[in-house]
Amino acid sequence: MKGTKLIFLLAVLMVMVLAAVVPGIAMAQDETTPPDSLTMTTEFPAIEAIATGTFAFNVVMNYIGATNRVFNINATAPAGWDVYVTPQYDTQRISSISVEASTFAATSKTVKLTATPQTYPLPDPGDYQVTLEASSGEVVGKIDLTARITAKYVLNAVPYSQLYNTTASAGRDNIYSLVITNVGTAPIDNITFSSEKPDGWEITFKPEKLDLLNTLEPNTVDVNVKPPPKTVAGDYMITLHVSGKQATATAMDVRVTVKTPSIWGWVGVFIIVIVVAGLIFTFMRFGRR
Repeated sequence: MKGTKLIFLLAVLMVMVLAAVVPGIAMAQDETTPPDSLTMTTEFPAIEAIATGTFAFNVVMNYIGATNRVFNINATAPAGWDVYVTPQYDTQRISSISVEASTFAATSKTVKLTATPQTYPLPDPGDYQVTLEASSGEVVGKIDLTARITAKYVLNAVPYSQLYNTTASAGRDNIYSLVITNVGTAPIDNITFSSEKPDGWEITFKPEKLDLLNTLEPNTVDVNVKPPPKTVAGDYMITLHVSGKQATATAMDVRVTVKTPSIWGWVGVFIIVIVVAGLIFTFMRFGRR
């Protein structure tokens, strides 16, 4: 009986000790359990492209938490840009994503953020910030990304008439117009004009140069082609050059057909008239005999 009572007393004492200690242990565990968290990472936080290109960032969402969550996704970019989020290997645009609970290792989900610059006016070269944020209640993750726009310089020159040939009168001014366009993604400055021409020819440009040419803004330049007065009628070749500080247009070959000035035509007619009149006079004078 004494042994049985002793065992009973020990059991009661153990229960009392556990009742006092276990809540403290549970509380200590609660105090050391970290709150739910979300971190966002990417392998390439800065991407380069020209202004007409597309920037695509793969972002990994790492979630540690005791409950399953649905995160709302919000992507922001500079004004005028088109920005959206899709699953990594899908084209469906999404505004939220579900993530399963995990208290030991993070649950990872990868999404793709795509940002496209505005098309007009094209943005200047430089760094532009794109931000991706995911939130579920008090749990928020955020990452800033950089879209770095690089310049592309392309200068284009074409005939205003779309014809690579023209006519000209010797000894006179003859206008042949060009359309100069910057089809790149950044302004081109200090654009000058020059030519290759036959000896004695005069070729001038109006205006003589362009200080600045913005993207997709065509500009008309008049080319005055003046062959020497005694130029023999026929076809001649000239080459026009358009060069800027950042880019040079393809050289343009133009065939120039030189015509005899109209005054010489009238001189020829006058000579013919005199010859004919002389023949008539001679015929009438000697015919009477």
